[in-house]
Amino acid sequence: MLLLLAVGLLIGSILVLCVKKNLESLLLVGLCLSLTVYFVGLMVFIAKKGGLSQEVMNFLFFNQKIRIWVQYRFITLGQLGYIVALGRYLFPLFLLEMAFQYSMLSALRKAPLVRKLVLVLPIVSLVLYYPSVYRSLVMKVAAAKDVLVQFSYIWVMCYVVLAVGLLVVEYCSTTMHFSRRKFLPIVISLVALATLYVIYCGQDPGQIYRFYSYDYTWIKGVGYLQFALSIGGYMVLVAVNLVCGILGLGSMLRYTQTSFASDRDEVVLERKFDVARTGASVFVHSIKNQLLANRVLYKRIRAELQKEEPDLDKVRGYSDSLCDNNELLIDRSEELYRTVKAKSVRLVPVTLGRLEEITLDRFRKKYPDGRVRALMDREIQVLADENYLSEALYNLLTNAWEATIGYEETRPVELVSHQERLYTVLEVKDHGPGIKTGEFKHIFEPFYSSKNSNFNWGMGLYHVRTIVRSHLGSLRVENRPEGGASFFILLPRYGTIQPRQGGKKHDTHFGRRGL
Repeated sequence: MLLLLAVGLLIGSILVLCVKKNLESLLLVGLCLSLTVYFVGLMVFIAKKGGLSQEVMNFLFFNQKIRIWVQYRFITLGQLGYIVALGRYLFPLFLLEMAFQYSMLSALRKAPLVRKLVLVLPIVSLVLYYPSVYRSLVMKVAAAKDVLVQFSYIWVMCYVVLAVGLLVVEYCSTTMHFSRRKFLPIVISLVALATLYVIYCGQDPGQIYRFYSYDYTWIKGVGYLQFALSIGGYMVLVAVNLVCGILGLGSMLRYTQTSFASDRDEVVLERKFDVARTGASVFVHSIKNQLLANRVLYKRIRAELQKEEPDLDKVRGYSDSLCDNNELLIDRSEELYRTVKAKSVRLVPVTLGRLEEITLDRFRKKYPDGRVRALMDREIQVLADENYLSEALYNLLTNAWEATIGYEETRPVELVSHQERLYTVLEVKDHGPGIKTGEFKHIFEPFYSSKNSNFNWGMGLYHVRTIVRSHLGSLRVENRPEGGASFFILLPRYGTIQPRQGGKKHDTHFGRRGL
């Protein structure tokens, strides 16, 4: 059972590597491979040694035939012991390296030498526990056996505790809800694997090398599972193994599914936009509707002017409506053109204060009475093209305001900055009804809009997403528990300027009633 769980975890980690070809995925494969090797060695040793109750044996091997088949496979004690040593000493190394990779502590990020130094103890242990080296050392130095047992167990446990501690600290240091939700399955998976490992890591591979030596029986029992436990105790041990293994496998598969879905969505969006680029049926339909509305206004103006005494106030009203329609048509056409055309961005250091000024200035021109509250760390810099990034923020603010005024008029929309580990996050909050569950998969698609298609062509959020990706960032959206939706622009953190003490930010707001 344990071996099947380990193999399942290994397969899951390989799936992760196929989807996300990065260092974290490679370390995860190494972690699961070392655990699988460890359990292979343990199961072979337990099958050959025996001495366990029938219930435990059935749990480990399913039935007697499988155990007997494993028991009579030929393998030397030296080979078997070193298989166990490989799993025992490589697992904590991969676990700690993964914790280093996920940790955003500045002290670790600025000290890459630490990641190299942690290789020393596993390498030294694997050299000392090589069968010929181990036997020679133990025969020449009487105390070497006990020293190796204590030395290896101490550093193995220190690595595991340090790794789990770094993962917990990283999770607790993450303040944004969606970031914590994304990181939690990873923490659960790694802690579950570490728990599964700790249950069996107390025994020393030397116990296998010196299986027929009496002096090893007193260290931690005769066998790897030979504790002074009742049948009930063994059942608890079995339950812990099952829970940890299944929890680790389930968390890993969910993480794989999330990663695969994210990459698949990118491909789908690109294909949909290629179709939209060539077809442009929505564009033609919207142009036609706008032109038909203009024709109606033109006929009314002409009919009024043909009267003996035309009503000039009506003519002016029709003329103003015609002008507004034309301006709207031009704005929508320019929006579509900016999205479709091939463009490049020029990334330079820009302060959040500068982005705030440009964004709010654009917003005021469209909605003079709109209410916005900006809570920004104005001195923080990001690498950005200020024109494009402010345009993305402007699009999000206008969407947020339109959602808010259609739902309530008492609260302003918010533009907030966060320093989230390695990211500078710009959040736009609205106080509208939120996003319907069925719309989450479609809101970033080109030409998709839940609003009136005559006035909203559905290119805004796709345009925002394109801009953010050109800044090496990502765009996220979620509904808030208290109501409304939040859009997050995650940009790679730039520079070392820290937010003001106490988390204070520059508070800017405008609108017809203030705050």
